[in-house]
Amino acid sequence: MNKIFHCAAFLLLIQFAQAQKKDKTYTSIAQALQDPARVTVLSLKGQGLRALPDNITSLVNLEQLDLSNNAFTTLPPQIFKLTKLKVLRLDANPFINPSAELKKLATLTNLTSLNFSANKVSDFPVELLRLTNLSELDLGYGSIRNLPTDIDKLKSLKRLVLTKNLITALPSSFFNLPNLQSLDLSYNDFKALQPEFANLSLRGLDVSFNKNLATIPPIKDIRYINVKSTKADIEKLKWTLGEYCTILN
Repeated sequence: MNKIFHCAAFLLLIQFAQAQKKDKTYTSIAQALQDPARVTVLSLKGQGLRALPDNITSLVNLEQLDLSNNAFTTLPPQIFKLTKLKVLRLDANPFINPSAELKKLATLTNLTSLNFSANKVSDFPVELLRLTNLSELDLGYGSIRNLPTDIDKLKSLKRLVLTKNLITALPSSFFNLPNLQSLDLSYNDFKALQPEFANLSLRGLDVSFNKNLATIPPIKDIRYINVKSTKADIEKLKWTLGEYCTILN
């Protein structure tokens, strides 16, 4: 009986060690290529990279890739061969034509999280609407003025970051996003939030530093709102949003 117990415990320890190893975050390509089939998370942020080696495609189980704060001027073609990729960070790279590069990412249809912020994107490409599995999207620090009229195709979207753009209003389809919980519209040009905001299931909203923003409608079940450096009437907000909403001003 003791032998059976010890064998079972030993097997559990092996399985645990394998799981721990599989979820390890690798920080160099050379390190990852030592055992490529086990690599699911690779972070190469801030390494001054301009290109990726072709053999990175041997990371056949890679799900998360961080290429932020590097020196890419165009997207490395190898990423399009990483078929299991779900989480991709490409923020803060000196892309020559960032909007064109962003369009290319629409072919990575398994993506659930995409960070393309601080790349000076000038528009929200309609091609991104193909990413129907996307739950997180960050396009902050650009010059986007408008969102696609059929943005509600992103039905899985839970978190959207559009901080520091030039947006003044949202298309009517935006308010049909069924799963959106967190929205960052800080540092844009809103003067009023549309009444349709009441249709969203938001839990958190940041509209800080929209310096001319005065009108914020009731938003059902919201738990947090940042209205710092706006013209919002705080006392009125307390009444319209309810006692369970934290208001930062």
